Amino acid sequence: MYGGISKYLKLVSLALGAVAVVFILAVITIGVVVGPQPASPPVVPTPGAQIIGGTKDAHGCLPGAGYSWCDAKEKCLRVWEESCTSAAPKVASFTCADDKSLVATFYPTDDKSVDLVLSDGQKLTVPHAMSADGARYAKPDESFVFWNKGDTAFITESGTTTFADCQTKN
Repeated sequence: MYGGISKYLKLVSLALGAVAVVFILAVITIGVVVGPQPASPPVVPTPGAQIIGGTKDAHGCLPGAGYSWCDAKEKCLRVWEESCTSAAPKVASFTCADDKSLVATFYPTDDKSVDLVLSDGQKLTVPHAMSADGARYAKPDESFVFWNKGDTAFITESGTTTFADCQTKN
């Protein structure tokens, strides 16, 4: 009686061993066939090919990247990063709380906007806005507001003060 069971167990053991060998061979074969893929070569534009968004206007500006010609500065610029004005700039550097800083470029004779460069990497132009006291510059949706009075300034973004206690550098 036990002899029949032991033969059966031997057959099952041999079958499982064969399945394991086939599985291992399959994994090795797939690894060899598929294997690590070589890195793709870099894409090099064909000379004379049209690059999407690479169309330049009459002044050589890239409108697809947001650049437009500024007659006043005689260069291509993005109007949300830099004002297009011929007015003489007045630059003020501020140090703020939490080791932050900002540089504000004002155009006193053409006070339509202020150009800001912030220590967090933002670079933007903000239009002049109504203010009862001091100078206030804000995006139309008020998501970004720069306040300046004398030697002090602060910035709010979406209602939260992000640059506080800013003082002009001496």
